[in-house]
Amino acid sequence: MLSAKQVAPGKTGEIEITVKTDGLTAINKVVTVSTNDPRQPSVQLTLTGIVETEFALSERNIYFGSNPKGRQVVKELLITVHPQRDSKVLGASTDDVNVAVMLEPVAGSNGKKFRLVATQKPETKEGYHFGTILLKTTSPQIPELRVSVRGMVFAGQNQ
Repeated sequence: MLSAKQVAPGKTGEIEITVKTDGLTAINKVVTVSTNDPRQPSVQLTLTGIVETEFALSERNIYFGSNPKGRQVVKELLITVHPQRDSKVLGASTDDVNVAVMLEPVAGSNGKKFRLVATQKPETKEGYHFGTILLKTTSPQIPELRVSVRGMVFAGQNQ
C-alpha cells in the first residue's frame, strides 16, 4: 500500500508490506515496485530479517515411535514465551484418545517456560495412531498452538 498514488519528483512516500511469518524463523522476500520513470521502470526492494516468535516450541511434532503393546511412552517438549510478551499458555488437550497430556510451568521461569508432557497410554490398541495436541494461549495473535502427535503400537511383549 502506498501512502499516496503519486509521489512527486524529489519527494518521499511510504510502502507498507505485510509478510506472513507463521512457521518461519527468518525471512528473505523481494518486492517489485513499478514506476513511471523510463530510466527505472521498476525497483526491487529486498526484505530480510529474523522472525521473533511469540511462542517457541522445542519440537513441532511428537513421535512416540514403534512400541510393543502395553508399553507406556512419555515424550516432553518445551514451550517458551518471548521475553517481551505477556502471553501465557493456559492449557493443553488432545484429540488422540491414546495420548494423555499434562502442561506444567517450568520452575523459576516467571511464567515464560512450560513443559508439555505427552504420554502414549499402555492400553493403546495395536496399529498406527495420530492426532493433534491443542495448546490454548492468551495471545490475540496466536490463540492456539497445534502439535502433531503419532505413534505405532505392535503385538509383542513389553520389555
